[in-house]
Amino acid sequence: MKRETLSEGIRKSWGWILGLGIIYVILGFIMASAPITAKFEIEVLLGFLLIIAGIITIVGSYMTGNWKSSLLVLLSGILYLVVGVMLLKKPMADILTLSIVLAVFLLLEGIFGLIYAFEMKPAPNWVWLLVSGITSVILGLMIMGEFPDSSAHVIGLLVGIYYIVNGVSMVMISITLKNR
Repeated sequence: MKRETLSEGIRKSWGWILGLGIIYVILGFIMASAPITAKFEIEVLLGFLLIIAGIITIVGSYMTGNWKSSLLVLLSGILYLVVGVMLLKKPMADILTLSIVLAVFLLLEGIFGLIYAFEMKPAPNWVWLLVSGITSVILGLMIMGEFPDSSAHVIGLLVGIYYIVNGVSMVMISITLKNR
């Protein structure tokens, strides 16, 4: 019995990946361009955006039809949900807590993205996933490097950049999978 590669397993779901990528880009622009000045709004907005992204990512992992290959996508979606709920549960938590939570989130998501990229390596344009994973790790490290001086605005901007890069990589991969 031939083992199905990750790219073969998700090829049929290219439209869902494209849609998810477009939504991520839109969410990224919302985060990066919103003139957020109060930490309450940042935490609530980030919480909702992460929960929305988590639900979309989990649904996307179901659409691949290959659980073994989409485990990292499912774990990413769960990570989004957990962090989103944490932010909504205590929206007035200290900005230091927000910095730590987001830095760890970006680092873990970047590691998942790097692993996922190398699983997709035989597919054309797999490098977009690699770029997304590297960007996420760098942004997480940037927040950690500025800790405890990371301002809420900088955090919103960096998370917005993460969503834009991740969304563009999903769009590029979905187009490649559609054309194969």
